[in-house]
Amino acid sequence: MNDPKCTIVVTGFGPFGTHMVNASWEAVKELQKLWANSVEFSNVKLIAEEIPVSYDYVSIYIPQLWKKYNPSIVLHVGVSSKAKSLTIEHHACSNGYVRFDICNKRPDETDVKCNILETGIDIEELCDNINKNFERNSCTACLSYNAGRYLCEYIFYQSLSVEPTKTLFVHVPDFDTYSSIQTANGLYDILSYLIRNLKLN
Repeated sequence: MNDPKCTIVVTGFGPFGTHMVNASWEAVKELQKLWANSVEFSNVKLIAEEIPVSYDYVSIYIPQLWKKYNPSIVLHVGVSSKAKSLTIEHHACSNGYVRFDICNKRPDETDVKCNILETGIDIEELCDNINKNFERNSCTACLSYNAGRYLCEYIFYQSLSVEPTKTLFVHVPDFDTYSSIQTANGLYDILSYLIRNLKLN
């Protein structure tokens, strides 16, 4: 791809807790393969990055990611053992992160005021669109208003702080609900909708 019209960044998380193989990153890797073989979006560059489950890493790297790639869309993906479908998150909070990360750390919230940021993407319409295409991607979608106050919500907040109109977070089920390929097809469908809706290609 010599001259991509725009760039999309998709992140998945690395291992943590009982998720020694993280379903989010496995799905993002499969999404990369789908994208590489896509004729439909040959002028849209997709960059996939695995993010360690670390507050410090996320707080430092996410602003750099936006500056480095100047993306038209950033889609963060995380696994949730509670998810039974593609779960599209509505907002993220600035504080309340008491759970320790893989480095046994958590954010210093001494001077952090409570703030809530919402995605500027029309997630209700997006969700409806995914569900209408169930026969094609074998995935259903739902909306969520609680992203979990862990690294998933934390990374969502960091990106929303940069550009809420271009930021989306999706929780995906573990392997026992959707295979990596099935989830990747659902994520592809999400990106397809966003590209067309934002008239990027």
